[in-house]
Amino acid sequence: MTTTKGAAIKPFSFFEWMVARRYLGATRSGKGVSLISIIAFAGIMLAVAVLIIVMSVMQGFRAKLLDQMLGLNGHIFVQLVDENDDFEQLIDEIMTVPGIVSAAPLIQAPVYATTPVGEEAVLVRAMRRVDLLEIDDITRPDNTIAGSFEGFGVGKSGGNEIAIGRRLAGALGAQVGGGVTLITGGGSETAFGRIPVRSKTYVVGAIFEVDNSQYDSSIIFMPFEQAKLFFQSSGATEQIEIRVSDPDRFSQYLAPIEAVADGRRMNDWTRIIGPYFEALKIERNVMRLILMLIVAVAALNIITGLVMLVKDKTGDIAVLRTMGATQGSVMRIFFLSGALIGILGTLSGVVLGSLFVINIDAIEGFFSWIFGTDLFNAEIYFFENIPAQIQTGEVVTIAAWSLVMSFFSTIYPAWRAARLDPVEALRYE
Repeated sequence: MTTTKGAAIKPFSFFEWMVARRYLGATRSGKGVSLISIIAFAGIMLAVAVLIIVMSVMQGFRAKLLDQMLGLNGHIFVQLVDENDDFEQLIDEIMTVPGIVSAAPLIQAPVYATTPVGEEAVLVRAMRRVDLLEIDDITRPDNTIAGSFEGFGVGKSGGNEIAIGRRLAGALGAQVGGGVTLITGGGSETAFGRIPVRSKTYVVGAIFEVDNSQYDSSIIFMPFEQAKLFFQSSGATEQIEIRVSDPDRFSQYLAPIEAVADGRRMNDWTRIIGPYFEALKIERNVMRLILMLIVAVAALNIITGLVMLVKDKTGDIAVLRTMGATQGSVMRIFFLSGALIGILGTLSGVVLGSLFVINIDAIEGFFSWIFGTDLFNAEIYFFENIPAQIQTGEVVTIAAWSLVMSFFSTIYPAWRAARLDPVEALRYE
């Protein structure tokens, strides 16, 4: 049989797109082909959506946690030599370093907080009134659940008002105006237990909430002047807490601060919480790799659909070849059939994943209501709401990976279709 040569078909012409689209539809002799195409489309869509959702949540969790920790804590710390060390002069010298936003004295020490209702191990952060009021995440009206900071640090030796987190207040049964007894540790051991070094009852002046269960349940703010008296002889160390304009580039400030610190011991936020964020980064990278493999597996389903499509359209391929279609044209037709599945699945996955991330809190609330339990427990995950942050670069990378794997999966079935001998194909038609 001789083949007739018609007019040359331009690559990826309307004719090739039209035939490719029609081949994805169901026919009386090949209904299963359409079903497999739908399954491949759904697999790619769900894989892409899940990858976007997981990466957005992990990025949002890291960004919000880092923002809170760096917002509530300092970036660089200079430890004072002893209680007689002149911190005022040291602060003045540190503030001369370019890029320093603030420098404030700080005393941090663990204590036991007790009330008639309960007791909790907490961390006291002792700060001057003026320094605490500059931390908006603590003192702004939206974060003040009850009371106010008007009396904090006011009075002789800083007064006796403290500020505690909402969850800690709930655990202790403490209210504004009520008393909380703080007990330091480190006393001598006796037959009746360890004798506390010092204890004193303070008045709750304010109850705050920062949308972080760790801070809300374990932090007490105390006036700095009062803490110097309370922790006297208890081993609590004084330090200068420094905040810089760019925490990510804190290292550029170390040398000038070291020159001013004059041999005093220094620390920075990467040594304190840096390993935790490195672990999050590694976990995020591993999760991305695993989910990208899942996207690849979903894209490989295109091979199954196209192989069955080629078998079902053997006669059509032979007719196209006898009418003048080249091997390249046939290959492009089946390549486009698979590529359409990948493109539509990827775009649908991007839309579905993005919509899920945007409405993730409403979705979490709905399923929590359905199952009658809190699926995002703040005691476990730190935050009251699920943090999610869509990164354009991440979405583009995911979409590009999905498209590359989809296009790659179409090559072999399209090549087999192009290699089909029209004479052999029509012999039994």
